[in-house]
Amino acid sequence: MHILSEKFKNLLITEEKISVNEMKLSTRIVEDLGIDGIEAHYFMVSYFDTFPIDEGDFDFHMYFNDETPVLLIIPAILFVFFRFLIWQLLLGKPVRKPTTVPVTLAMLQQAIDDGVWNCERIESLAGTQVYPPPSKKSGWFSRIRNKI
Repeated sequence: MHILSEKFKNLLITEEKISVNEMKLSTRIVEDLGIDGIEAHYFMVSYFDTFPIDEGDFDFHMYFNDETPVLLIIPAILFVFFRFLIWQLLLGKPVRKPTTVPVTLAMLQQAIDDGVWNCERIESLAGTQVYPPPSKKSGWFSRIRNKI
């Protein structure tokens, strides 16, 4: 797992037009290569079609962002605002931010080597804390409730 396989390198060169200089084990798909949204969907489909990998517990939304249609931007903003208002200000509970795990070329190569996408094993290669601890700060409603 210390090197990228030639077949995987060929997929990156032909499908995504990535140069050999950009191919490092630590290269991140979204942040470094700019593959996200619909491009990431097509890339992952060709990835799973090219290699004999069982998709296992792979969840696209855990690793990549969706492209929100223009008409859904205003309802999405309103939803985020009201979720913040209710959870953070009234109940004092932290609002969970949608987090994505950065996918690296090492993670994709590990799935090829294992023959299955195992989130626990694959995400251990990401080297990040996926789920941050909850905030200790409480909202005004819970502070009032605790005084009574």
